[in-house]
This record gives sequence, C-alpha cells and structure tokens, in this order.
Amino acid sequence: MAHEAGGVILLFGGTTEGRQAAALLDRLGLPFIYSTKTRVEPFASSHGEFRHGALDEAAITELIASHGVRLVIDAAHPFASRLHRSVFELCKRFAIRLIRFDRAPVTFPDFDGLHSVADFPEAIALLERLAPTKLLALTGVQSVSPLRPWWRRREMLLRILPLSASMELARREGFPEAKLLPMNPDGPDEALEAIVREHGVDCLLAKESGESGFFPVKLRVAERCAIPLIVIRRPSAPEYDTVATSVEELEALLPDAATLKPLRTGYTTGACAAAATKAAVITLLDGTAPDSITITLPSGKVASFGIVSYSAEQGRARCGVRKFAGDDPDVTHGLLIVSEVSLLLDGEPGEVRFLRGEGVGKVTLPGLEISPGEPAINPVPRGMIRECIAAELRQRALRSAVAVTISAPGGEAVARKTMNARLGITGGISILGTSGEVVPYSMEAWLASIRQSVAVAAANGCTTLALTSGLRSERHLRTLYPDLPELTSIHYGNFIGRTLELVRENGGFSHVIVGVMLAKATKLAQGEADLSSRVVSLDPRWLATLAADLGYSPAITSQLADLRLVRNMMEIVPFGSDEPLYPAIAKACHRACRQWLPDTPLTFVLFDMEGRAVIST
Repeated sequence: MAHEAGGVILLFGGTTEGRQAAALLDRLGLPFIYSTKTRVEPFASSHGEFRHGALDEAAITELIASHGVRLVIDAAHPFASRLHRSVFELCKRFAIRLIRFDRAPVTFPDFDGLHSVADFPEAIALLERLAPTKLLALTGVQSVSPLRPWWRRREMLLRILPLSASMELARREGFPEAKLLPMNPDGPDEALEAIVREHGVDCLLAKESGESGFFPVKLRVAERCAIPLIVIRRPSAPEYDTVATSVEELEALLPDAATLKPLRTGYTTGACAAAATKAAVITLLDGTAPDSITITLPSGKVASFGIVSYSAEQGRARCGVRKFAGDDPDVTHGLLIVSEVSLLLDGEPGEVRFLRGEGVGKVTLPGLEISPGEPAINPVPRGMIRECIAAELRQRALRSAVAVTISAPGGEAVARKTMNARLGITGGISILGTSGEVVPYSMEAWLASIRQSVAVAAANGCTTLALTSGLRSERHLRTLYPDLPELTSIHYGNFIGRTLELVRENGGFSHVIVGVMLAKATKLAQGEADLSSRVVSLDPRWLATLAADLGYSPAITSQLADLRLVRNMMEIVPFGSDEPLYPAIAKACHRACRQWLPDTPLTFVLFDMEGRAVIST
C-alpha cells in the first residue's frame, strides 16, 4: 500500500484501545500502520498495514521517515513507559502531532485492604510485611521475572493469557507450570472470585490497568473476599498535549486525509536575503530582472524563490523576495525581504559591505555574533550573500567591491513581537538562519534564541540571571526583584532543563533565579526537564504521597489523590509559605534544577496565578 501522496498515521497498540483505534481509522478511510510489540492476529482492514516487534528510537525514526508519518496515535499499554517516552520525544523532535489514546482512570474504592505501590520491588517489600499464605498475581507473564524473589520462596499463582507464547515465556523463566492459570481476563466477577476461594488465595496483586484492563473486577473481588489487593500504580507518563479516553473523543480529534500531508518547510530571512541579492546583482549587471532565482542553501538543498519586486537605476538595483515560513508560526512570514546592490569604486575587489535598510535591526550590545553598530545580519546569511555575489561576478569575469543594503519594510513593527529589543537589536528584525530552512515548530530555533540571550547577558556584565517560562511569571519575578535589569530576564518556555544547561555551559554567573508557576512546578518537582503542555497536569498520587509524608490528614491526602486540575489544589490546601506543602514543592523544584546547574548559587521561586511567592534557596 503506497502512502506517498498524503502521509500515514502510525498507531501503537496491542491493547483494546489499539484495536478500537484501528477500527476507527479503517472506518474513516485513513491510511495507518498498526504497530505492536508482539504479534497480533491481523483483522480485516482496507486501509491498514500490520507490523510487530519491539522498536527502539532509531527504528521508530526510520518508520516515520520511510512512510511519511504525519500523525501518531499512542494507544499502547499504560505500563509501556519506554515506548511512550520514545514516541513522545520523537514526535516533538520531528514536529509530528501526537494523540495519546488512553484508558480512563478508575476511582479506587475506600476499603482497608487496598494498597498502592510504585513498582514490583515496592510490591515485594509490602508482601514481606503482609506475609500472605498464597498470592494470586494478575500482572501477566511479563511479571514472572520481577516477581522471582517472591515466587521462589513463597506460594504464588500467576494468571496469564491462554497463548502458547505466554506459556513458553513462563517455562523459559522457570515458573512452575502447575501454578500457571491460563485464562482471559475478561470474565465476570464470579470467575475470578471462584479462583480465589477454590485455591485459598489470601492476597491479590494487580496493575492499575483501567476499565479495559478489567481493573474494577479485581477491586470488587478483593473487597468481596475481604483480602488485600496490592495495586502497582501506572508509571508517570509524558505530558501529552492531546489525550482521548473514548473512541468518540478520538474521532473528534482526527483530521481528514488531506491534513495528513507533511508540514511545509519554509525559508529563513537569510535565505530570502541571499536570493534577493543574487537577483539584484543579475539585474544590475545584465539590465533585466529575473522572474525567479535558485540558490543552494547551507543545508545542501536547492531552493527557488520568486522575485516579487524589482527596480534599477544608474549604478544600483533592487529586488525583493516574499518570506515564506512554511507551516511554522514565524512572525516574519509574509515580509518582503529586499536587497539593493551597487558596485563600490573605493573598495577592494571581492569586498562586500553590508548596510542596514528599513526594517532591519541594528546591533547595539556586545555578546551577539555581530559587532555593535552593524546591521543585524547574522554570519551565515552574510556568507550566503557573499557567495551569491562572487558567483555572479566570476561568471562575468568581473572583480569589484559591492555594497549590499538589506531592508524589510514593516520589519520594525514585526520586531516588537520578538526578543530583539531585549537583546539590544533596535529598529527592526534580524536576518537569520543557519540551514536556510525553517523547520515547523523547531525546538532548535527556540533553544538558539535562549543561547543567544544568555550570551548577551554575560557579555554585558550581568552576573544574575532571572529565568521564567514567559511574560506572566517574569512580571511576578520582577515584582520581587525590581532592580534586575531587563537584559537578565530570559524566557525558557518549557525547556527548563536545557536552559539551565546552557547557563552552565556559558558560565560567568554568580546567581540564577528560576521562577515557575505552580502548574508547571508540579512537573518540575518530579525532575522533568521539559514542562510542555497546553494544560499542564500533575501526578495526583505523587502529590498525595508528598502531603502524607508532610503529616497532612488522610482527608486532605485523599482529596489530593483525586485531584484533576492544579488550580483546585489551592482549594484543598491554601497557597502560602505557612503551609508545608508549597515549600516542599519549591524545595523539590530547587533540587531538580540542581541536576542541570549543580554549582551556581540558585534561588527557586514558586508562584500562584496571583503572583504570591514561595521561595527556596
């Protein structure tokens, strides 16, 4: 099946949700690849391909590239942590939309025998304390190995799927075949209860597998039989931007086939300036403006640009190229980038003199790649422009110095939407680009701007940096520290970990202040380097455990465990330094920041929406 015309959806499954998603895609006529770790029986499909086998990041990358994948649906098992993380990171890297098709959370009943643990080692430690006579593990054949320390010494039954592959794996691991219970998990409560009573089971072990994993059945049977149930909590998951928990929700999120086409790559202002310059040189030397220009980009690709404006007079020529940013939300998209060239009688042959025209900024501070006083045309665009000029002169056997004036009408207004003024670039936009291409939603572009901001602050004698995610947290931080120069304020967006690493790599700072709003802080506190999400959620179980460790009452910890929105946390525990919860979160964030910036003195400031602060030093 060929997908070159419009891309394809990559679906990770092997679960009930995976099969449901595949059926939905097939019904909608959307081409897809259904990928599972173990082989599943292919079902009738007019639009799907099936593949199986574990995939590492390199294999997923190859799959994405070779099939033109424009959308990924992660419907894999909640405990497939490594796969979730790999898929999340790769989709972010390649600007591919990702939908998590997840299992709806299950409300835990309130009974004394329910025990929640983080992983198998913690489950075994709890089993040692509970000391059941016979354990029934409902965690599947993959749990044979992690539960080995228990079943080698104690009585344990293990329910597995009635598949030959599952039986074979259990045999290879040395698990006693007589203690295997091959059966499907989708039976009624009575089937599981009969096993418990027949075998004298006095403890159950299960994963928090959701409705489709028949977790409620296990809860009900444990409560009915009055035996302990140890539940291994879902591992923490990436902070997905888009999550569906029903087929209806998933269908509403799916695009039509036309929108699966790859995102369009655009061209940098530097590439546009080089193309406009090449056209202007041709116009000057030949007397006629070309309709279009082809140049080789620093990335090695060849690109064509239409010439949308031109003029020529004695000794000079002007040509313009309209900036096209592809599908990236670039503020310079649509600007006219104009180059005016003239031959210099007083210059050395081969010299290119760069001049600043309307709408192009002027560098006023040290620390950038261009010296103060120069037009804000970065080194790579300057190199591209020089190459274009040299090639045209060489083709005509001419040797001359050339003056190039780059302008961008309307650029001064556009620059107000950028960080140029803070970096000391006044009066317009910068002419930028390293590859010549604009990759949609590129993380590298954001990090490059952070690196530049850090370098400018250092070059201008700033010894303190104030790092915030955006304008709101910056305003709150500047209220606390009103004497900080504007140049010290840097927005990390979501990339707190990488920003602190860039600060460490640059060096030269005696103090760093990190300001984070409460919602993002709940993620940072758990060590996450990337705080991205349109709605940043938290792990309520982590928060409830933290509160319990701090001595909060069971009533409060129970409410925190059921929390769904961060803003509701302050209704349970009022925000402030006098409540142990918030200083503990701030301290955890401070520790997390230390993994990326271990030596420089650091202050962490936790903010609520109103700007109230809790500080950790």
